[in-house]
Amino acid sequence: MSDFGYALAGFSFWVQADIDPKRARLCASNFPQAAPVVGDLRSKWQEIVAEYEKKCDTPPDLLTATPPCQGMSSSNPGRGKVGDPDSGSRDARNLLILPVARVVEALCPRMVVIENVPQLLLRTVRLRENGRPRNLVEAFLDRVPGYRAFAGVVQMADHGIPQVRRRSVLVLLREGDPALAILDREDALPWPQPRHAAASDNGLPPWVTLEEWFREMNYPPLDAKSLVTAVDADDPLHRVPHYPDHRYSWIADIPPRSGASAYQNANCHCCGRRGVPERRASCDRCGKPMLNRPHVRTKNGRVRLVKGFLSSYRRMKPDRPAPTVTTASSHLGSDYKIHPWENRVLSIRECADLQTIPRTYDWLWAIDAGLKYMLRQVIGEAIPPWFTYLHGKALRDLLAGRSPRIPLAKRPVDKHTPN
Repeated sequence: MSDFGYALAGFSFWVQADIDPKRARLCASNFPQAAPVVGDLRSKWQEIVAEYEKKCDTPPDLLTATPPCQGMSSSNPGRGKVGDPDSGSRDARNLLILPVARVVEALCPRMVVIENVPQLLLRTVRLRENGRPRNLVEAFLDRVPGYRAFAGVVQMADHGIPQVRRRSVLVLLREGDPALAILDREDALPWPQPRHAAASDNGLPPWVTLEEWFREMNYPPLDAKSLVTAVDADDPLHRVPHYPDHRYSWIADIPPRSGASAYQNANCHCCGRRGVPERRASCDRCGKPMLNRPHVRTKNGRVRLVKGFLSSYRRMKPDRPAPTVTTASSHLGSDYKIHPWENRVLSIRECADLQTIPRTYDWLWAIDAGLKYMLRQVIGEAIPPWFTYLHGKALRDLLAGRSPRIPLAKRPVDKHTPN
């Protein structure tokens, strides 16, 4: 999905690979000229190379890769400590960047772009060939000699995207490529420089807020109270889960635009008591359960609060960009997933738009197949195509041997270098 931005910037993709057949089919709907390769990269990398060589007799200008990030994501409670090499190695998904090196070695692209969660740049692993802990990126680079690497973390909100989303970017350029001379002359990194900032004291416009975004987009209102009000009949992607009974009150009792959590719902529906103290499962006046707070019933019929973080069951703040759109965008109890003022989570359409996925993207096959949860997953995993479009425009200029018209990020100053 992130490749859609590079395609809009002028790149043509001749091979697309995915381990999941359904995702591969969704990809094929949007890249019909690309040969689809379905399966695990560790066993399919030679097929990827062969399919490319059937179509092209010169090395590719660009190879992009997005290895699975679930093993390193901050949302994964079992990811272990960043500095624990054994923890990093136990989850095989953490090592899936390494087979990409075989494709790079075979095809010798001019440029390689790998994106992932920021933890990619920090993760150490214990590789079997020598048993010595290695930084994962360093281990990858050892497998692709002849390339110069640039690595950094990009905040998507800095590029006008109304979402706080940090992603690591690893760009490789072949040694001797003219693009390297341009980057060295301009002391630049091979990706765009920020256009916005969290604070406006540095001369850049502030981040785009949800209030601004929703006002501009003017989505038809939805409500999770019933199946009818949770669906926009004119847009199959603008729909949300509906909640019966007390679960709806968890949302509805949170004051609009407050950024508050359902755990803070303080009004007792039974006796009218206002200001019931937090962290109580029952009213301190009448003793009846606080059913408008996230709760479950135990085996003996008692009510206890659902265990969760303070960010759980919480409205998004309208004066901030959206929190990171994740694969769990439909989960009411996930971090900051409730609409700033409407009583619901975000729709698939809103998540796709916050990810800047163009409206021209073809979802039809997946919609007809009823794969709405899969759509939320692929949307939540993507790097926003608006960024990859900007990035692609800059890379196209570098490949053509000219300074990018889109200003590039500057290399950080080495604090240990004397003035």
